[in-house]
Amino acid sequence: MIQINGEDMKELAMFYNFSDERLRKAKFALMPLKIQVKKVEKEDFNQPIGFLAGIKGVEPAAEKFDGDGFDEEMIVMHNFTNKTIDSLIRALNKCGVGRVPLKAVITPTSKDWDSLTLIKALKADHEEMLKKLKMKS
Repeated sequence: MIQINGEDMKELAMFYNFSDERLRKAKFALMPLKIQVKKVEKEDFNQPIGFLAGIKGVEPAAEKFDGDGFDEEMIVMHNFTNKTIDSLIRALNKCGVGRVPLKAVITPTSKDWDSLTLIKALKADHEEMLKKLKMKS
C-alpha cells in the first residue's frame, strides 16, 4: 500500500477479457500482495479508466458500451510503484497465468480515456517497441 498526501491508497489491478479460470488464478496470486482485483466487463469499455478505478472527480459516461470492443487480455494498474508492478508480474507468472503483453498504469492523461482509447495507445506502443527490438537484432 502506498501513501499519497498521508492517505493510504490501495493498489488496484483491472483485468480485461480474462477467462473466469485465469481471473481466479490471478486473484489468488495477488491476494498475499493485498492488490485489489477488478474484472472490467465489456459493457464498461466506454467508461473513463479513472472512473473504473474509483478516482475522485472522474465522471462516468452516460451510456453502456454496445460495440465489438476488443478480445485481448489487458491489465490496467492504479496506485502501483515499479516494485509493485514487478511483484504483480512475478505472481502472475508463478500462478500459471503467465505473460500478459498489454499492461498499463493509469496516468493523469489516461485516467480520462476509455478502454478502447487506452488499448489503441498500448498496441501502438507495443508495435513501436517491437520495431525497435527488431532494429537492434
